[in-house]
Amino acid sequence: MGNVTAVHLDIVDSEASPSKLVVDENLFPPQVERVDWADGDTTSLGNGLVEIKRSLIIQSFDSGVYTLPPFCLVSGNDTVKSNQLTLKVQPVDVSQMKDINPIAPTLDFTRKWYDFLPDWLTDYWMWILGAALLIAAVVFVILIATHKVNVNILPQKRMIPPYDLAIKRLQALKAKGLCEDGREREYYTLLIDILRDYLQGRFGINAMEMTSTQIVNALSSNDETRDSNRHMQAILEVADFVKYARMRPIPDDNVRSFNNALEFVEETKPVPVDDKTDPSKPGQSGAVPKSGKPQATINLKKGGSK
Repeated sequence: MGNVTAVHLDIVDSEASPSKLVVDENLFPPQVERVDWADGDTTSLGNGLVEIKRSLIIQSFDSGVYTLPPFCLVSGNDTVKSNQLTLKVQPVDVSQMKDINPIAPTLDFTRKWYDFLPDWLTDYWMWILGAALLIAAVVFVILIATHKVNVNILPQKRMIPPYDLAIKRLQALKAKGLCEDGREREYYTLLIDILRDYLQGRFGINAMEMTSTQIVNALSSNDETRDSNRHMQAILEVADFVKYARMRPIPDDNVRSFNNALEFVEETKPVPVDDKTDPSKPGQSGAVPKSGKPQATINLKKGGSK
């Protein structure tokens, strides 16, 4: 049981018109497996005859007695059959433990780095697809790095206009009551920061990097802030005394500084523009049309013109 054996065939046939060997494998018992045909010898016997020796290797893993079907030689309409053979398969004798060998150890082999890759990575088309994706990723990164493509991954918050943001922050500062708690220095620091951010967002003045004198000079050179610069000057004067000279202002100075900040923001807020006369967006003062040149507006009324 488990061993291989051979069924030997000795065939004498005509050399001029050899017959065809036919084996109906469907007639073999299912317990008997056909392994392979072994190489045979062909010897000429003279008188137009040849001797052919063939061997069929068989194997069985079930003990028992099995009948093998006959082998057939077909020549035209004539068929010659061999005799049937009986195969006896004996079971393994396990009565003596010394006949049973231990399980052989597993064999080890040298592994390469690509042996650990999954099968789909070794496919030719997957390498082409991977290379194409890598090239696309590199191009995409280059476009982003050169600012040719803007990518917004996170949802963008709606931008609050500088005027609305400044009013909201001033109201929040007033509600804190810092001056009432004796924290005037913190109060003026936050007040000036609110105005600096407002100047940056409203007029593009980088006030965060400027001194008080530079801020006053920048506002004096701007047509939209020149008239309101007096409010900013009054605030900066008191704030510098509080932050650097460590002077403590009187309550009226604190109220006056807050009111000056509020009036400065109100006087410099964007003036709404009529959409019918100006194609620019509402809320932007001093806006000009796309041509870059200001346009005059003429309103005709009955009985006169303006």
